[in-house]
Amino acid sequence: MTKMPVRLLYAASEHSADLLYITGFFAPDPFLFVCAPDGVRHIVLSTLEIDRARRCARADRLHDWSLIQARYQQYHPDGPGGERALIAFFLQELQIEQALVPSDFPLGLADYLRTAGIAVTPVEESFWPERQCKRPEEVAAVEAALALTGEAMLVGIDLIRAARIGADGLLYQGAEPLTSEAVRGEIHAFLIRHGAVPQHTIVAGGRQGADPHEEGSGPLAAHQPIILDIFPRMASSGYWGDMTRTVCRGTPSERVQRAWEAVRGAQEVAFARIRAGVDGQVVHAAVTEHLTAAGFPTGRTAEGLQEGFFHGTGHGLGLEIHESPRIGQRGQLLAVGHLVTVEPGLYYPDMGGVRLEDVVLVEAEGCRNLTTTPKFLVV
Repeated sequence: MTKMPVRLLYAASEHSADLLYITGFFAPDPFLFVCAPDGVRHIVLSTLEIDRARRCARADRLHDWSLIQARYQQYHPDGPGGERALIAFFLQELQIEQALVPSDFPLGLADYLRTAGIAVTPVEESFWPERQCKRPEEVAAVEAALALTGEAMLVGIDLIRAARIGADGLLYQGAEPLTSEAVRGEIHAFLIRHGAVPQHTIVAGGRQGADPHEEGSGPLAAHQPIILDIFPRMASSGYWGDMTRTVCRGTPSERVQRAWEAVRGAQEVAFARIRAGVDGQVVHAAVTEHLTAAGFPTGRTAEGLQEGFFHGTGHGLGLEIHESPRIGQRGQLLAVGHLVTVEPGLYYPDMGGVRLEDVVLVEAEGCRNLTTTPKFLVV
């Protein structure tokens, strides 16, 4: 029996970035992955999926659940069966008695394996630390996601640009008010037609934009900032795009114009500081200082509502929409190959919100902006 712990995953790779990363195999149902101490990578799947896995999955050995079940029944004709028993049996066949698992590993399965004599230890930090630094093909996958996200962004902006300003101060599409739902629907339809899965796209106008995660609803007003935040997942690769623009149909107030320019300047402050070896906390502090110096302090209103810049400057992007590293109040060193968003914003309940977001690749001597969609306030 080997004394060294193995790496063990059991999940649906559609929902597990760790499993998708190591196997490159998209599956809607859970399957088993075992990385043995000798480096041999085992995958156990259903008969339904095994032929596709032979073509697509990164693994050294593929196993069919039905064959494992037949062996199990041969040795345990009166055994309970079921997936937990089969997993324990398979691991015992591999002479495994210790396993490292991600922190979100199924608790019931972990308890069952322990009763079967297999020690299960969760890894609290990143299960594959190397996943933070993207390989060239991963950078290309995110660039493709960003390119499509940019096209979808222009679909939404063009809809706002084409809207008529009504006498009541609302935007109109034909005879009907243009709504957040209508803009979001067109963005989603475009993304779905082009192979991406949109989720919770933000189209928040006016005061709704003062809440950074408000998706937006109802008629959109002229002369008010409208935040569009689009973050689709590519159906083919599993990699995400993420982009935010703030636009205004009509004439924005002088305060909104100053806020937009301050946020745009804050991005440049971040771009100038992001490079390998820099602490993300230092970048975030510089962005916060810039926005405060531009006349936009952060704090709370008399009613206790947050206002100003009260979220992080950025986050990692890849097989998850939010992953390490973070650029915020908690320090985390940036490294070559990190992909991070740069998304400063300003939010005031009496004004609404302004946010801009690009994605950059961290390099040894700086960063490269992968987002090419233009930035402008007035449409």
